[in-house]
Amino acid sequence: MNKLEILRNVEQMKLLEFAQFLKNKEGQKYVFLFYQREYIPQIEPKILNDYMSQHMKNPFVMQTLSRISSLSGRTISIDVDHVKRAYADSSTSIHFLFITKPPPILPGIYFEEHSEDIFLPFTEMANATGGYVGSSSNPASLFQKALEASENYYLLYYSPKKYEYDGKFKEIKIHVKNKNYKVTHRAGYFAD
Repeated sequence: MNKLEILRNVEQMKLLEFAQFLKNKEGQKYVFLFYQREYIPQIEPKILNDYMSQHMKNPFVMQTLSRISSLSGRTISIDVDHVKRAYADSSTSIHFLFITKPPPILPGIYFEEHSEDIFLPFTEMANATGGYVGSSSNPASLFQKALEASENYYLLYYSPKKYEYDGKFKEIKIHVKNKNYKVTHRAGYFAD
């Protein structure tokens, strides 16, 4: 299980390096992030309690069961706001496609979803760049919607009146009079 955890780990430094790499590239850039809902199998509590009471004197069994139960929660190890700002500044459209395949049905087992530690940063990255965020059990449909979103846009430019090279993150706010329009835009930029 530890090997699986290492494989699925998303490191903040690598995300920030990728944002910088994208920022340094010329031209229009699109990134499509695919991520499938993760489930961790859990043993039904009644079955687990019965098993524990039968093997209470076996330290190996008790240690293994303790290790299994410690897999139930994950924390977000990424500074989401920092990553979001880096991608907003990268002049890239990030599209996050979350595949929501339902869990299998197995007797004596239930499945807990554990996607929150990756779902939140990827969603914020896409939102910060004005990209598409969608979820479906059909990856082809998701990709089609993301492609359509990346093809339909108007491009507006602006220059701040008093640009200050202070290295701070400057938030961009867009207001439209007609509420029937959907406006997506990057969250801001670093004034460097």
